[in-house]
Amino acid sequence: MKIRSSKAKWIAVCFVLPALIIYTVFQIIPLIGAFYFSLSDWNGLAGSPITFVGLDNFKRIFEDAGFILSLKNMAKMVILSVLFHTPIALLMAVAIQGKTKGAKFFKAVYFVPTVFPLTAVGLLWYFIFMPNGSLNTILTNIGLEKLAVPWLVENATAMNTIIFVNIWAGVGYYMVILLAGLTTISTDVYEAAAIDGATPVKRFFYITVPLLKPIIKMCILMDIIGSVKVFDLVFVMTEGGPNGLTNLPTTLMYQEAFKYDHYGVGSAIGIIILLICLAGTILSEVVTSKKEES
Repeated sequence: MKIRSSKAKWIAVCFVLPALIIYTVFQIIPLIGAFYFSLSDWNGLAGSPITFVGLDNFKRIFEDAGFILSLKNMAKMVILSVLFHTPIALLMAVAIQGKTKGAKFFKAVYFVPTVFPLTAVGLLWYFIFMPNGSLNTILTNIGLEKLAVPWLVENATAMNTIIFVNIWAGVGYYMVILLAGLTTISTDVYEAAAIDGATPVKRFFYITVPLLKPIIKMCILMDIIGSVKVFDLVFVMTEGGPNGLTNLPTTLMYQEAFKYDHYGVGSAIGIIILLICLAGTILSEVVTSKKEES
């Protein structure tokens, strides 16, 4: 028996080892490198001197008004994405799950935006929202010239426009996840509730939502982390402009590291993004666990 158990252990190690090596090479080592460079002053060019500066990069970041603005933009992105993504996706999933004509068609239509990469989605909406884009052209042709504004340039609309596109692009993804969760709920539960006189609204709030809590929790976690890491959408639509108005920590990290050759500062911003993701995950876990206990 001992020989068999030892063989089983070695077989398990052989299966796990390739994935562990890949994870170490592409995740652990770069993470350690990011920590090291965040404490150093380096321009990112091979052969250039690397000077240890301690926490100076972090101090420099938090003294920068542009970084503080990017944090505010990120907070707005996370809050609005969480408020709209999962609720809208849940309502869409419930509507499709019901006996609705053309449910398969609408399911495919809603999921289509998630199939395209965010760079393509960003370019699509960029041409819609640009000053001479299709949206302003339509508004002008129907006599609503006053509503035609440079959506990606105005202070009042630039960030909100990007957040709208991010919400639009992600709803279908969460809808499919929640739709899969709905299939696990037995129809007998709904039938019993209907016999007891429960309306569709009551069945939604007292059966669907409670039974989908674990999946909703997972969607919120994924939404928080995904919103913090948004880069390509902003980069394609505005590149963080105008004048850093729509910058997120991710786009600012790219600019510092690869545009201004401040690799240490860029690495420090990357570490801050990592810590924000960890904090958001822990916070959401604490909040949802408290709700479940109550």
